[in-house]
Amino acid sequence: MNADNTYKGKADNPRMTAIMPNYNSAEFFPKSIQALLDQTEAFDEIIIVDDGSTDNSVALLEAIIKEHPQIRLIRHEKNQGVNAAVNTGLKHATGEFIIFCAADDWFSPHIVALAKQAASKFPTVGLICGDAIVQRFDLKQPFYRMLPYPPDTFLTPDEFKAITRKSYVGFNSAGGMFMNRQALLNAGIFYSETRWHADWLMYFVVALRQGIYYFNEVFIHINVRKLSYSEGKGNTKIQNQVMLDTVHLIAEKYPDLWDDFKKAALVPHHAIRYIALFLMDPLARRFITKRFVWKMMINNHMIYRIGRLFPYRFILRARRLLRA
Repeated sequence: MNADNTYKGKADNPRMTAIMPNYNSAEFFPKSIQALLDQTEAFDEIIIVDDGSTDNSVALLEAIIKEHPQIRLIRHEKNQGVNAAVNTGLKHATGEFIIFCAADDWFSPHIVALAKQAASKFPTVGLICGDAIVQRFDLKQPFYRMLPYPPDTFLTPDEFKAITRKSYVGFNSAGGMFMNRQALLNAGIFYSETRWHADWLMYFVVALRQGIYYFNEVFIHINVRKLSYSEGKGNTKIQNQVMLDTVHLIAEKYPDLWDDFKKAALVPHHAIRYIALFLMDPLARRFITKRFVWKMMINNHMIYRIGRLFPYRFILRARRLLRA
């Protein structure tokens, strides 16, 4: 796809910032931090926000920073939650593009080089993203999660919107994408009511407004642990409320994008139960379309269980064909 001159430009060496929130992840973050340091082109800024850890995280982080003084540590005296930690990091970041990294995930060594390549050509692009290798607690082997976009291509906002309305779309919402800092600031903060879907919402708001650049390259290795899942999407009661809060937030904070989310039936999680849930809420009821019902029916737990018998690329292809 060809971008018109509205989006093309030239930016000399755009600055790249990595932000890592941490809470009691001393067991995992040394590998994540090393991946940040091992880039073929260095991050201009690395910020770690410790969110009131009670393990040995701070002592270990301080030891790492002695050897790598380019890393900046910011501390919350009390635990405030991952979204608050992300917002703190964002307030202190100076890079034109920001990437968030969970303390138990790690990046491929080429992502800064690729991001600078894209940002130099399209300095107003909203997101720069790539693929992921995912290791889930309930699967024996990791799988390759490829994003459903034309490879090595800039998509304008209109081109991205067109794809969302006719095909399955998604991002590796655990991280692994660079966000235009100004676009992110314009979108607001990571809202606490969206909980573990806060990053998902920000990714789509920024992409719908300013487009994306997609590389068919692995950006991130994602580690989905059982504890984090059961405390999040695995808790049905809390997850239901988060889904409603997310839709209400779209209506309140992003009225310019309501139709885009609705027409594409863009929601952060899929299950048949959400059809009834949305019907019982006056505002969420307005979000229901034939496409929404179709996506909730196709992307249910039974389908996911069947899907685990096949390579992920076949599942992705099927979702595209089914427009789910």
